[in-house]
Amino acid sequence: MPGQLPAVKAWVPELVHYAGAVVTHLGALWQATRDTGQAPPHGDFACLARAGQDGATPRVRGLWKAEAAYHALDIVALNGGSFIAKRDDPGACPGDGWQLLASQGRTGAQGAKGERGAAGERGTKGERGEAGRGIAGFRVDGKNYRLIARMSDGHETALELRELFEQYHREQE
Repeated sequence: MPGQLPAVKAWVPELVHYAGAVVTHLGALWQATRDTGQAPPHGDFACLARAGQDGATPRVRGLWKAEAAYHALDIVALNGGSFIAKRDDPGACPGDGWQLLASQGRTGAQGAKGERGAAGERGTKGERGEAGRGIAGFRVDGKNYRLIARMSDGHETALELRELFEQYHREQE
């Protein structure tokens, strides 16, 4: 029947394969173009199908790095765009070894100014205030287990340390 192949058989040495016969040999599918005792591949056979290669899949590698090794189909990001390597060792990106996949678009037009919130317009900047208080120095009150901080404005603030020393003493027993 037209459009149909005969049943596929393995090629057999020293056997005549008649015109139209379909055989497998050396990982391929062959059809005899005339009666033959030859082994494919030979002019008496037409190759119908041959073993292929495993498919290759792109691999996302992140940001392009000059020191990294890249291979065909590696995808990198650079300057807002993405590039795919056209071959192993594609060189600097962008370059002849890379194909641009997508790039960052242009900045759009500025939108209309929005309304101000209920607080109203911003006021004018006021004068600089006085410097805040800082620690000018310390003194120890050993009798009362206190550390006295003398502030830059002359005031003093005491840090009570007796409870910490008592806790430390308990933990050492």
